Amino acid sequence: MVFGEEILLGCRATKVSESKLDAFASVNRQRLGEIRTEIRLEEDHPRRRPEPLEVRPGFEGQVAVLSLAPGKPLSMFVALLESGIRGLVLRGYGPGNIPYQYLEVLQSARELEVPVVVHSQCMEGITAMHRYDVGRQALEMGAIEAYDMSLEAAVTKLMWVLRREATCARVREIMQTDLAGEIRREDGRRAER
Repeated sequence: MVFGEEILLGCRATKVSESKLDAFASVNRQRLGEIRTEIRLEEDHPRRRPEPLEVRPGFEGQVAVLSLAPGKPLSMFVALLESGIRGLVLRGYGPGNIPYQYLEVLQSARELEVPVVVHSQCMEGITAMHRYDVGRQALEMGAIEAYDMSLEAAVTKLMWVLRREATCARVREIMQTDLAGEIRREDGRRAER
């Protein structure tokens, strides 16, 4: 993605201002390069893959995004799950923390076979759910960790995966596979491809 003179990896770009001329920024990754009188690419920019491009269009529209907030009733989340959505991105606190009572939401999602991706409400950083007891329990209940994906990448990828995969296990596997530079694990390594 090119905006102004910045070259950004599209799956890492997010709009940070509605009025600034440099309205887009790269989340959890430096820019790829810049365009001046010539194009300058950073040393670690992703290389093109040797295999031919295979376009697989289509997205599942029944995906919801909900941010946790103190006092938000559990019944709202359960009603959303029961409404027929196919996937949920749950925006937790800090490294993906959720209150213990939200484990009920994950239990309901598991029973309804609705994959739940846990993302952070923080613009930068990474989810590290294994660091806390509630996060470990959430992962055991099937929560899918977003790691350092931008919110835009997590939602779009979930919509894309749900159009192709039926089981929560396959959705988890693909969500945590780096397809285009969109995800790195907590240890800084790229997710398996």
